[in-house]
Amino acid sequence: MKIIIAPDKFKGSLTSIQACEAIRQGLLVADATADLQVYPMADGGDGFATVMKHYLHTQTIPCKAADPLNRPIEAAYEMEPFSHTAVIEMAAASGLTLLSEADKNPLKTSTYGTGLLVKDAIERGAEKLILGIGRSATNDGGAGMLEALGFRFYDLYHNIVSASGENLSRIKYIVPPAILPSLQFVLACDVKNKLLGKQGAAWVYAAQKGAAVKEIPLLDKGLEDFAALLHATTGKDVANIPGTGAGGGVAAGLAAFFKLEIMSGAAMLIHTSSIEAGLAGADLVITGEGKIDRQTLNGKIVQHIAALGKRFNIPVIAFCGEAAVSENISQLNLEKIVSLTGGHTSGEEAMANAGSHLSAAAARFLSNFHAGA
Repeated sequence: MKIIIAPDKFKGSLTSIQACEAIRQGLLVADATADLQVYPMADGGDGFATVMKHYLHTQTIPCKAADPLNRPIEAAYEMEPFSHTAVIEMAAASGLTLLSEADKNPLKTSTYGTGLLVKDAIERGAEKLILGIGRSATNDGGAGMLEALGFRFYDLYHNIVSASGENLSRIKYIVPPAILPSLQFVLACDVKNKLLGKQGAAWVYAAQKGAAVKEIPLLDKGLEDFAALLHATTGKDVANIPGTGAGGGVAAGLAAFFKLEIMSGAAMLIHTSSIEAGLAGADLVITGEGKIDRQTLNGKIVQHIAALGKRFNIPVIAFCGEAAVSENISQLNLEKIVSLTGGHTSGEEAMANAGSHLSAAAARFLSNFHAGA
């Protein structure tokens, strides 16, 4: 029996690589002769660079950077020198997980630290930059990244303005560096939100980054003013590009000055992994993530893997820590959802010992599958 194992991370418990191994070990308990092939997956959030490293065999580059509040930190990114390609996660230097609850404030945060990683990659010869933009703590339209790359911002009186969410409306002039780096950006992004308005960066995402309700219109107005200035400066209308609403609008600033492509992070990983070739002759596909809910229907890994299974006519089952939308299983094209919680297992217990619970669930599932249950 050939089984493809392709889960996302179980956030807070297991990386996708660890989840693959836990599932693999459980399946072997039930069937030691099974042909098991593992394909760890990710979207554009935290863990993206590590999974890309798994397939591209990149070199990890440590780098001095700054956190979202511009405090010095050590971070890292991935470099593939033969193709002159760097892989960077915004979460590594501009991520929510770098801040305490008290420090989360998209009025004050910036993407400057991510820009320092990009700058270092350019200095090492990068010509293409793959950027995972999930789980950012910022709402600065990419101004911080531009600042780290040598752009300067000035107010009406020609005073220098530092990039941050609250300062975007103060910026009246943009001065690019004397020599603009020749760089192509590919952004891994799994949402289609545009930059502005009720479905834009600030209104949809700023609250989870620490913004108070009264601050969200200010952040949206800042992005609107910054987009208008970018349009006036470069002639590019960045506000209406699908995907610019993700990552605090980071694509807006980058698209104004660089070649930029926005791709689904999940689709990018599926292509990079060559999982489609591995599906030939497979009897079953197993995927999963920490929580299957309505967000799973919006381009998450589980949805992409389920769609692959449907296209190749292979049944797909999903493991998860918690299932919140079991009634929508038909929309996900899944044969079955197996939750680690429920019965005598609490959510806290499932998270604390996710590996063992996942292995046990995989073993039970395959035993029942063989028995026709």
